[in-house]
Amino acid sequence: MLDRLRPVWIANAEGVGEVAGACREAGRMALDTEADSLHAYFHKVCLIQVTAADRHYLIDPLALEREEIRPLLDVVADPAVPVLMHGSDYDLRVLDRDFGGRIRGLEDTQVMAQLLGEPRTGLGALVEQELGIKLDKRFQRANWGRRPLPDGMLAYAAADTAFLEELASRLRRRLEELGRWSWAEEEFRKLEEIRFVAPEPDPLAFERIKGVRSLRGTDRDVAYSLFLWRDATARRLDLPPFKVLGNASLVEISSKRPGNLEELAAIPGLGPRFARRWGREILAVVARPKAAPPRAHHTRDDTWLTPEVKARVKRLAVARDVAAQRLAISPGLLCPRAMLERIATCDGPALHSRDLGDCGLTGWRRGVLEDEFLRVFEEE
Repeated sequence: MLDRLRPVWIANAEGVGEVAGACREAGRMALDTEADSLHAYFHKVCLIQVTAADRHYLIDPLALEREEIRPLLDVVADPAVPVLMHGSDYDLRVLDRDFGGRIRGLEDTQVMAQLLGEPRTGLGALVEQELGIKLDKRFQRANWGRRPLPDGMLAYAAADTAFLEELASRLRRRLEELGRWSWAEEEFRKLEEIRFVAPEPDPLAFERIKGVRSLRGTDRDVAYSLFLWRDATARRLDLPPFKVLGNASLVEISSKRPGNLEELAAIPGLGPRFARRWGREILAVVARPKAAPPRAHHTRDDTWLTPEVKARVKRLAVARDVAAQRLAISPGLLCPRAMLERIATCDGPALHSRDLGDCGLTGWRRGVLEDEFLRVFEEE
């Protein structure tokens, strides 16, 4: 695969400029990214893959200053150069976060497949189905922050953009035959507005650990203290928390409360090596735990809905499901539950004027569902 694709490794500003020029000359490009989200606490883009006119480039952002990537960002922000991606949501967020990148002229092949009602919308499944090419997916969980990258990972990365143009061409043709290409364009424009938003701390993160809710008293205090220690240690070492201490081990330590290194090492899944590296810190936490906060309880997101509105949501969902079946697409794609709930709580002039656009039903979805949804309201 690598010999066939022959990707060019780009690790300097001059190379980025050449890639940007190639994309403008081709008038169309494919783009993907690889990050180290499973291998670092502070995730970062570690590789940017680009294909233009059957030439494949692997850009190393770890070897470049942010401004040295600017020529490529200028191209992807130009709607005159369409950018093909697959499952772009995450890529759009990290490009914005790490480089301030904005994409215009986006075309997402996963969205195309969803609007065609394809049951499998992963890149590997679609490339095999449409092009008869089986992609190697061994490196989905690989550490893209390592250097140098072995040949297998280079081939994997290049393949993620190498076939997007031909795939997109085939899927677009099918969408146009169904009269749904305008639906896809509408979805692409929405994706283009995605921005990175730093996640808020999850107040239930500790409670979500399997086994924590069964702990009581000091055991629970130890678990909470280990939870805090693990996060602080992971941040300091730039490691994902699970690589410092797994959830099952955290709960096991909390329930057994070892008093020395030998007892810690004897806990299943840990061992002497773990005890030598982390033992003294963990034993100090176990000996002097902080008081855990009161138990937090997860509440259903729909508790604010009245029984009347909940019943309306169910009727709207039935109407949506019938329409989705007729179109052979996912009900959740046609109208997600959050949109159903917003429409169900809609009232006032918007309904009286038979216009659900003000209630959140817009674009192609409105064309498909508005009459059916208004009928639900009228029949109450």
